[in-house]
Amino acid sequence: MNKYIKKFSPIIILSVSIAVFMLMIKLKPEAEFQKPKIIPQVVETLIAYPSEVRAKISSQGTIKPEHEISVTSEVGGKVVWVSENFLDGAGFNIGDTLMKIEKRDYELALISTESSLFQARLALEREEAEANLASIEWKRVGKGDASSLTLREPQLAQARAVLAAAEAAYEQSKRNLERTVIIAPFNGRVRRKLVDLGTNLIPGFRIADIYNTASFEVRLPIADKDIPFLGIPLDGTMLKSKDRPSVRLFTSYGGENFQANGFILRSESEIDPKTRMISVIATIPVSKINKSLKVGMFVNAEIEGLSYSGVTVVPRNSVKDDMIWIVKDQKLRRKSVEVIRLENDFAFIADGLNKNDRVLITRLSSYVDGMPVREN
Repeated sequence: MNKYIKKFSPIIILSVSIAVFMLMIKLKPEAEFQKPKIIPQVVETLIAYPSEVRAKISSQGTIKPEHEISVTSEVGGKVVWVSENFLDGAGFNIGDTLMKIEKRDYELALISTESSLFQARLALEREEAEANLASIEWKRVGKGDASSLTLREPQLAQARAVLAAAEAAYEQSKRNLERTVIIAPFNGRVRRKLVDLGTNLIPGFRIADIYNTASFEVRLPIADKDIPFLGIPLDGTMLKSKDRPSVRLFTSYGGENFQANGFILRSESEIDPKTRMISVIATIPVSKINKSLKVGMFVNAEIEGLSYSGVTVVPRNSVKDDMIWIVKDQKLRRKSVEVIRLENDFAFIADGLNKNDRVLITRLSSYVDGMPVREN
């Protein structure tokens, strides 16, 4: 018996051990599975509110004079006086005397033509008297129709022609004398003065380049994508007052910020071969607000374009590939939308959003339709 026990004791011990182990596994309590708790991400939203929106078109340009002319001498002579305000960059007012040309020769010419005019008038009066006497005499002694020579008609016509020439010469002499004084034609500024005291001028000599300071203009190139929102003809036609879009200009100079208001007058009719863009011309009336503007300033412009109704404006980065995310019942939902314009940091949505939709404006690492979120 002991012999059998010794022989099978290892097997018995192993079997008992396995049985105990299996029993322990069977009786071991199962670990309770806990579903991971999902914490909704906190997000910010924007309430959709369709309204009337006007497109704003951005551009840049340089302020230039709207009216600039070259002043030329209409008579010859020596410059004998120059205004102290007739300097490069200096301003002047309409009617100011800018320069004087030596006038003695023109005064003498006026005296001479005035004398000739007086003599021509006397000659005409004398000839009219002679013609009148001839007519009376013919009626007294003549028969039939008198000839033109008898009535002194050729002599009378010649006297009248001489008087007309004398009057013209007198008017010309008077105008030449007036032209010895150079008068400012408008309120403006001297861009460049080309003559000085003692300069001998001839008719047509260029004296200075001046420009009007009553208004300035800016040439504003328009990007191809903005043309449909501009709403004006692009054929160079001058726009009527009621059809002129307003424009605001912004610039800074010398540590100060400046702003001015104006309106679009017309477009150019040709595309710039370098930029491949068409430009519009804005006029800037100089008022108290716009008085600080200077010719040559570089400005940023904001042009008022077409107006659209029922449009919702949302941050540009909330739209991608005509898709937008909204929050509904504390969950993300994806919507297809119609974007009619991207402008600076905003997108104009014409269709796809309902009033009071809560548009997601928080950027997330991932987006899943139905993902729970919590609004801030």
